[in-house]
Amino acid sequence: MKLQTKLFSVLLVLVLAFSLVACQGDNKAGGQETKETNDSSKEEKTVVTVWTGDRHDLEYVNAKIEEYNSTNTDGIEIDYQVMTEDYVNMITMAASSNQLPDLIIVSASLAGFDLKTFADSKIIQPIPVDKLSDEYKKVNDFDKVLFEGVNVLGDDVYYVPSGMRSGSRIIYNKELFEAANVEVPTTLSELVDVAKVLTENGNGQSYGTIFPGQSSPFERWLEGVAEMSGVIPYDFVNGEFNFDGYKPILEEAKRLFDENSVFPGSVSMQIDPTRAQFSEGNVGFYGGASQEVGVLTDQFPAKIEWAVTDLPTIDGEVKGALSINPQRGLILTSDANVDASLKVIEFFGSEDYLKGYLEGGYALPISSYMESAVDSSKTGRLADYSLKEYESVYPKFPQVTPEGDSYRVAFWNAIQPGGPTVDETIAKLNETYNAALDKEIELGKVSRIVIKDFDALNPNDGTIEYLSE
Repeated sequence: MKLQTKLFSVLLVLVLAFSLVACQGDNKAGGQETKETNDSSKEEKTVVTVWTGDRHDLEYVNAKIEEYNSTNTDGIEIDYQVMTEDYVNMITMAASSNQLPDLIIVSASLAGFDLKTFADSKIIQPIPVDKLSDEYKKVNDFDKVLFEGVNVLGDDVYYVPSGMRSGSRIIYNKELFEAANVEVPTTLSELVDVAKVLTENGNGQSYGTIFPGQSSPFERWLEGVAEMSGVIPYDFVNGEFNFDGYKPILEEAKRLFDENSVFPGSVSMQIDPTRAQFSEGNVGFYGGASQEVGVLTDQFPAKIEWAVTDLPTIDGEVKGALSINPQRGLILTSDANVDASLKVIEFFGSEDYLKGYLEGGYALPISSYMESAVDSSKTGRLADYSLKEYESVYPKFPQVTPEGDSYRVAFWNAIQPGGPTVDETIAKLNETYNAALDKEIELGKVSRIVIKDFDALNPNDGTIEYLSE
């Protein structure tokens, strides 16, 4: 009996010791983590974890965070973590395993992220806007950057964008273009012809173009060609999906592959390797939005002379708006330490932080306040991405889940050698997307969005109706 009591006491001591070590090693709970500083007072700091999928701006962001962590008087330390290409999936997995950070950085262009889905799943929560300072709202033009379905759902504001990502442009190697005696044309068909000439002139060393086959390839610039040609997936006037207009774009894009004008191995590449190939001088042109300025300046400094020009269209005329995307919004997760996270949101949206960020060429100003505060002489090549009069934020069409591939994946497959035909791809998408729309309206998951006076060149000017049938 005495032996059992003594053994129990030893085990109890071990359990208590283990618990103490575990508590010290993992002190995050409810979105809050504390850390002791090295000074004699052993002051505890609240650690706010921030996730992002962006890498092109890391040098600036890390420097400003280091400055903030060492000078702020709120006892906050930002733990800034860059995720991989599977950023959205990692957020979802973190939610299922109770490992969410406090804040996630998103943009309207983030592939795979649907605001309503994440909100309905309780992965994220609205910002208590009454707790945001008047200074923050002034700097970010708060009332002017609220877009239904993009960063707002009804009365709930989920993030305030701090910058704008332009629509796509063609980024081209001036040296290769001059060597091949070609210029960037205004029609897609002519651009495909140019890609063939560039490839032939490259003699196996350089190629016409390149795609990141594993990183949203269709969106990089082909989708912008469609938009400027007046072609989008959803017919707002009739409230249904219609992919018919994509046929000439897909047929021309398919020719890029059929004529071997695409850099070998593109299908299996992610975005950064394609950027590196362009920077090295092995690619004639590729497509991308304004973040590419930071990429070619800091992340993969270009070893060649490059330039930027407008996207082509089907017939050389601009018939629709090129979509621009609100950028760099910080969303509170369901596990966030809200009060501490709001301090971090205000830091990233402060005039001091944004001025350097925008002047560094990492984004375009979204607020008129910051547009006037930025010294345009310091923005460098970002001037190449000055917004065009035909660029605009589109209203969100219903987000449905069709049977089979999404339209972007289906389009990418259709332009590959040996892929399904363009006609059968379009017919199948019209069927699967409208079947999904009807089904999800019946289930009450989405509404049919109708804009009878929709204008493709001014997509935000119409009157939106939400229909339940």
